[in-house]
Amino acid sequence: MSDVVIVAFVTGGIALLNGPLLLAMFNKRMKNNDELCSLRKEIDNQSKTMERIAEGLTLGLENDSVIFDAFRKNSINGESEVQEQKMREYFTRCTTDAFKGGSDGIHN
Repeated sequence: MSDVVIVAFVTGGIALLNGPLLLAMFNKRMKNNDELCSLRKEIDNQSKTMERIAEGLTLGLENDSVIFDAFRKNSINGESEVQEQKMREYFTRCTTDAFKGGSDGIHN
């Protein structure tokens, strides 16, 4: 065989192998990108869930402080109504986010 035919066969073989090989590499890269996007979304959801839990714990501690202050003074003051309003707003916001498909991580 002549050198030209050998070069043509080698070049053709490389071209035939590179096509599927490049497609496989591209598909793997796209799959990894999809997984990264999914992980980023999950991290964002978890972060928002942690913020919501922290806010709820803070409200609970404030609530305890108001209750113990009322016990010490043996009277109910205006702080309890303000605290109750804060709790209602918090629960309303959590419920609204859940119905909107918010990031509480429960419905995923």
